[in-house]
Amino acid sequence: MQEPQAETWTTRGLPGRQQFRNFQEVFERTHFHWDLKGDCADKYHGSIVRRHFDDYVFTHIEADPLAGRRTADDIKRGDQPYFCLLYLEAGHSHLAQGANQCELTPGSIALWDSTRPAFFDAKSTLHQFSLLIPHRTAKLALPGIEDLCGMQVRGDRGMGALLKSHLKQLHSTIDSIDARDRPAVLRATVEMAAATFRPTTEALSGTAFRRSLLARVQEYVIANLADPDLGPQTIAAAFRFSPRYLHRLFAEFDMTVCEWIRQRRLGRARVDMETRGLDALSITQIAMKNGFSDSSHFSRSFRAEFGSSPREWRETSRTQS
Repeated sequence: MQEPQAETWTTRGLPGRQQFRNFQEVFERTHFHWDLKGDCADKYHGSIVRRHFDDYVFTHIEADPLAGRRTADDIKRGDQPYFCLLYLEAGHSHLAQGANQCELTPGSIALWDSTRPAFFDAKSTLHQFSLLIPHRTAKLALPGIEDLCGMQVRGDRGMGALLKSHLKQLHSTIDSIDARDRPAVLRATVEMAAATFRPTTEALSGTAFRRSLLARVQEYVIANLADPDLGPQTIAAAFRFSPRYLHRLFAEFDMTVCEWIRQRRLGRARVDMETRGLDALSITQIAMKNGFSDSSHFSRSFRAEFGSSPREWRETSRTQS
């Protein structure tokens, strides 16, 4: 692991009317691009510390009241994607992302995603520690993490108390941890955060989270329709939950996993057969292109779904075009 790279900055010593403008510039360099607003008529106090440990980033901010909005245009400016795990040491802040919003108080722990619009509004002096976790690492540890951004856990009970204590110790000691041990410590931190934010079985039942999770599973299925091995086992493995849970997730919304996959594959195959640019492909090739491993099974399924054979459908669409 590389030696940490640290950047420390403060408004102290700067002319009063330049303090907030300089703080904005450093904040954007260390915490992504935001449209920031603060009470900066005469002076503004702010300090920022940023440390890199390979793909992870630790930050510490102390600042006067501050609000920020991160828009789609800000996101397009090309920052590396991170999930931010923040711990509020002091102050009060409103955080919103997607359908979620929360009121952060001292001891609160929250998540937000650098690849989606977000908003925060700290009405009082802010004292915040953050750990920026690479997107892929966080997604592997907690599938569906996107749906938890903009939410918080309390740091005074259960796993929240354990995570808060760990984060405070981590920020104060990470520099002194042997470079050979840091990867294991950071992995353990991500796993602890995942366990803390992972919804309970009760919370997953019949909630907006389950509907949102279903949408993400369906997006995954659509992106992998061409894979003939796509099925409940592989999908469940990709999201790190059991096939039984996957079936329950679909059943809650009056669907079955296999039927939903079959309908998407047939629909895509039908579009392919109606597309002039794919005339050179045989029906068998179109079937294989869309994840069917047996052309006879494809033909039977197509007729059952659309009332005619694939060949008849293709000929009819050519006649009508």
